[in-house]
Amino acid sequence: MSDKTLLTEGRLREALQRLLDGNPRNVKAKGKLTLNRINNEAGLGNSYIHNKNFKDFVEYAKPIIAEYNSQIDNMITASVDISAENSDDNLSELERCRIKLAREKRLKEEYRQSAQDKDFQLKDMTNRYNTMLFRVQELQDEVELLSKHKVTYITP
Repeated sequence: MSDKTLLTEGRLREALQRLLDGNPRNVKAKGKLTLNRINNEAGLGNSYIHNKNFKDFVEYAKPIIAEYNSQIDNMITASVDISAENSDDNLSELERCRIKLAREKRLKEEYRQSAQDKDFQLKDMTNRYNTMLFRVQELQDEVELLSKHKVTYITP
């Protein structure tokens, strides 16, 4: 490798580290990490990173990029509380909206499940109440038959 290639690869590594730290100089801090964002952060020409001289760097960077992006995706799909995310400058407005939407969907599903559980409990309690009333009526009829005395009815 030539000195120029080594210097450029050093710039790419520094740019990658700045992006991972959330302190970029040339691109926005928000959004997913890509090879082109690293390229632009390093101040290189369009798609210069895809030059055949930087295959080692690209192979080095791809797993790091995938892990970084999966962490962002996990935050979105896990519906992290948006108030905690307000302090995180690595999320774009679109990603914040996705987090809010996922959180709202989760809350709506929890509410729906809770309502279904309450309906089931109400039906179960109503069935038990009706069963007890029926049993009380049967017992009153038995008492009336067994005794010829005045029977006091228990009314629900």
